[in-house]
Formats: sequence, structure tokens, C-alpha cells
Amino acid sequence: MELLRFTTAGSINDGKSTLIGRLLYNTSSIKKDILESLSATGDEDELNLAFLTDGLRSEREQGITIDVAYKYFSTAHREYIISDAPGHFQYTRNLVTGASNVNLMIILIDARNGITEQTKRHSLVASFLKVSAVIIAVNKMDLVGYDEHLFTHLRDEYLPIGEKLQMHDIRFIPISALFGDNISTPSGKTSWYTGNTLLEYLETLAILYEENTSLRLSIQCSIGSIYLGKLLSGKIMKGDAIAIYPGGRPSTVETITHNFREVNEAYAGQNISLSLTNDMKATRGDIISHSHDSPVCSTNFTAEICWLDPTTPLETGKEYFLKMHSLEIKCRITAIKYKINNDTYEKDNFEGAVLVNDFASVNIQVKRAIAYDHFTSRQTTGRGILIDEETNKTSGAFVITGTSGQYDYANLEMFGQ
Repeated sequence: MELLRFTTAGSINDGKSTLIGRLLYNTSSIKKDILESLSATGDEDELNLAFLTDGLRSEREQGITIDVAYKYFSTAHREYIISDAPGHFQYTRNLVTGASNVNLMIILIDARNGITEQTKRHSLVASFLKVSAVIIAVNKMDLVGYDEHLFTHLRDEYLPIGEKLQMHDIRFIPISALFGDNISTPSGKTSWYTGNTLLEYLETLAILYEENTSLRLSIQCSIGSIYLGKLLSGKIMKGDAIAIYPGGRPSTVETITHNFREVNEAYAGQNISLSLTNDMKATRGDIISHSHDSPVCSTNFTAEICWLDPTTPLETGKEYFLKMHSLEIKCRITAIKYKINNDTYEKDNFEGAVLVNDFASVNIQVKRAIAYDHFTSRQTTGRGILIDEETNKTSGAFVITGTSGQYDYANLEMFGQ
């Protein structure tokens, strides 16, 4: 059965948790004992669906979601994993984490409040992560009399934002998460709306599978001519002509082992071992690909970064640990090219510091040449995180946007041993 991953985003009290609770309730995904507990906490004995995801007592007391909650449900057509991320500005980094591997983002807008600063920021996150599809769910339509003109105005106001951020698949749905309007069945109160319900769109969305693209196997370790790793994308077969990058050392696949048995081919997501026709030196994090479809190799690249550290700003020249799939290597940010203005999405000349939840374009230099792809081509080998080696905190999440210098080994003495 197909699996669809999606996340919800919106300002505080826009109804994210209620929406998820409604989806779980309408698909009969709530156990009877939990359903009874929800009924006991709601006003006038009504279901408080938000409590399904706002499970922590501190969240209930504050009336906000402060962590990323994951929920699962299924229908006859698909299985679903939902990440409900916080709405407040200071938790934008949680949304970046929750949306890092989704097929779809649902951005909620309170019909009474319209497009807010957080709406713009959440849209920037969707663009940053190249989320392939976005639903703008205009919620709480029950509180504005299911006004068609208001819905149309909000849609027309948002379209230039989507265009500027190059978001190509956007759908607009008027909903009431509280009462279930246009969630799983069409609402008679919005007879002017002729599009799909939210669940219909989830059921019919075409899922883009990166796994079916180019071969990328991340090496975890090697013993002689045996190489162990995870197949990130594509497939590999006995007899394939492959190469190990960086370096492009050619070889041929002799055997493939998966789950302790020899197989003729292997697919994305599997952990496998390979024996090759010749013994070649490889380092953890190197990439095996088909020789005709190689990754980029360099010591320098440009990236868009979202800074995640709430206490320490980004520092150029400081050493960080860079992590991508099984790769771990020291790096430094050598330059900050620009910051991205959250209101206008313009590329502002860099001034001041890059602080938590800021987005910027940077140049990154690693200690030795690595193999990677541009994020727009292949996400699994085009994204990563930076870790502060002093505090062991995750400092930033980045996506690779360009290359600066093939095999540029100059000035690498700046790194510590």
C-alpha cells in the first residue's frame, strides 16, 4: 500500500491539531478508550480533537503545540504519516525537522486573521525544502459565515506568494476542521466550492518517488572488496558497471547480499553488501553510483541554510560537523552570501547575524572532496545538517544549491586534525 507523508503548519490556534484529530476521527483511526477520554474533556461533552496531538500536559496548559507530534492512519487506498509541527515563530526549526521528508504540506490560514507573518514563514519552509505539493486550507469558515468572497480574496492574496517562491502545485480548500466541512465529505454550506475535499486530494495526490531515480548507495564501511551501505535511491544489479565517488574509481558488481542471502538486484531503502571485481579504498560516506550517472564531487558548495540553534548565531570560519546520510566530515562556512527576507522573500545584503529560524545562502567548505547532488536533483544526497562540535547541538539544516570548485584542495590546512 502506498505511503503518503505530510505535515501541517499554521499560526497558533489556526486549528492544526483539530484538523489532524478530524482526519483521524473521520477515518475511524481513534481507539474507543481514547475517544471516550476526548469526549470527557470537550465543552458540552463534545470531542476535543486537538488533544490527540497536544498530548503533553504542558502543551494543554499553554494551549499550544510545542513539539512535533507524529500520527498514523490509513484508508483503503493509502497509509499516512502526519507530522503536526508547532505554530509559534520560535519553533520554526521544529517545522523544518517535521517537513524534511514529506510529500505534501498543509498550511492552515484562519479565515478571520488572513495571511500572517507565520503563513509567509511556513511557505518559505515549504519552498526551502522543495515540498512538491501544498494545500492552503482556509480554516474556521464556520466563523465567517462560509463567505465565498473572503475565501476568494485570501486565495488571490496568496497566489503571488506561491509564485515568488516557485511553488508549482498549490490547492486551496475552504474547511472547518471543528465541524468537518470539506474534510472527508463535501459541505453543503460551501456549495460554491467545486473542488476536492481534503481527504480526496490526499487520496489522489501523485507521489513522486525519488527512489526510482539514479543509483546512489551510501557506503557505511568496507572490508577489502566488500562494501556495506544503504541504497538511497535507484536500484543495483549483478554485473552493473559502477564507480565509487569522489574519485570515480570504476568496478563491476559481482554479488549483492540482502538479509543474509544473495540476490540479483536491490532497491532503494535496502541495506545491502556488495562484492566488487576489484579492491578499492573507500571512506564512510562515499557514494556508489552507475558510472554513466555520477554525483558532483567537490570540497566547496553553496547551500541555503535554516539556522536552528536558539542560543548561538552562525559563525563564519568556525568548524562544524557536517552530516549527510552516512557521511560525517568537518566543514566551515566560508561566506554568507545573503539572508532571505521573510516578508518579501528578497535576497537582502548580509548585515548583522544569522540567528535561529533565519534563512540564508552560504558557501561551505569541507575538509576533503565529497560526493553529493544538488537538492533539486536528488534530495537524499543534497541535504544535511551542521552540528556544533563543542555543544553537540544541531546548528543548522541545509540544502545544496550549487557547486564552487571541483576538487578544490587549497587552504584545507585551516581544519584541525
